[in-house]
Amino acid sequence: MSFLFRHKARALSPLMLMLVGLGGCAYITPEQPAAPPLPALAKPAPFSAADAVFVQKLNALDLTQIAAANAARTHAARSDIAVLGETIAKDLTAMQTRLAKVATAHGLTLPAQPLPAEQKQIDRLQHWQGAAFDKRYIRYFAAAHAKIKPVLASLIATSKNPDLVTIARDVQTRLADYQTVMH
Repeated sequence: MSFLFRHKARALSPLMLMLVGLGGCAYITPEQPAAPPLPALAKPAPFSAADAVFVQKLNALDLTQIAAANAARTHAARSDIAVLGETIAKDLTAMQTRLAKVATAHGLTLPAQPLPAEQKQIDRLQHWQGAAFDKRYIRYFAAAHAKIKPVLASLIATSKNPDLVTIARDVQTRLADYQTVMH
């Protein structure tokens, strides 16, 4: 019998070790400290009625300038104006994407096409080719820049929305650079 007892004892000992080991898992840990409160959600940047008006004006300018710049790529006699047209179209399209993102975040939907009055200007501009186009395109760009310049300065000075202020500064810088190249 002693042989059978030793054999059972050896067979039971791994089982006993496992039960003793699992018994330690049933140990109840002391209560964990309470989690700290979550930080307050970031408040969206303020968006005033003046900001909404600015977004609409800048959107209209961007759409018109992009269309005119695309025309400059194919209608200009001066190669620097054609290359600048390509740069303007690319830069203002990227700016348009940023502007749309800000507008959407504040529930504002922007039109994707120029307004009828601006479309007439674009259509008139596209009828010209070569040096005549260059002259009219430069005049058109200067007039559009003069029109939006005070709007940009006003927004930069008064808006509490940092995203719009950054966009306005970027547009202001780019338009001044473009105007320098055109002369």
